[in-house]
Amino acid sequence: MKQNDGRVIWKNQSDLKLILTINEFIEKHGIKSSRQYQKKLSENPNSAPSMWFINKKYGSWENLLISIGQENTGYGKWAKMSEQELLKIVEAFIKCEKISSQRMYEQKSVGKDIPSLSTVKKRLGDIRPLFKEKNGGPRFTDFELLLELKNEIIRLDLQDDLSMTKFRKLAQSPKLPSVDTIMKRTNKNWEELMTEIGFDYRRIKIYKQRKKFDER
Repeated sequence: MKQNDGRVIWKNQSDLKLILTINEFIEKHGIKSSRQYQKKLSENPNSAPSMWFINKKYGSWENLLISIGQENTGYGKWAKMSEQELLKIVEAFIKCEKISSQRMYEQKSVGKDIPSLSTVKKRLGDIRPLFKEKNGGPRFTDFELLLELKNEIIRLDLQDDLSMTKFRKLAQSPKLPSVDTIMKRTNKNWEELMTEIGFDYRRIKIYKQRKKFDER
């Protein structure tokens, strides 16, 4: 057996031995993310299984953390946070560190109590606009846009109506573009938008139609 073939070595270890080795390596180096794990492993070769091996055996870094009882750290920690709270943390970090690209975010977030780039993408979707210069006013990410749309609907007490016509007439949020602009940018019609932000548009529409019929 070749000693430098890490995959073969770790493959022949028992599950208990693997868990103990990985957990000890994470605790010893204070590892908070998969990227930091890879960095420390490159500095200490053959001290623990590679990320390739971990992904193959456990499915993902997050699954590994659950297996070793650290599900409240890393992605698990950020997964329990609301999208709005997570966005505030990310925006504050970007502003404080003067980050101008996703690559810079990835580099500066290593070893810090900040969600990884992959975690941010999983939770918030397209985050590219967060790194762009804001010329002529703020530009929302799709996530921010949909969140503001939902908040405006709730503020107008239209969640049990969801009429696009009423929304057009009553909407006052200075942060929102027109309904047509929102639909064009997201490539979704009004019903799809309502579904995307958590409303059962079809059920409400059917209820309104039946109510209107009963009143005749």
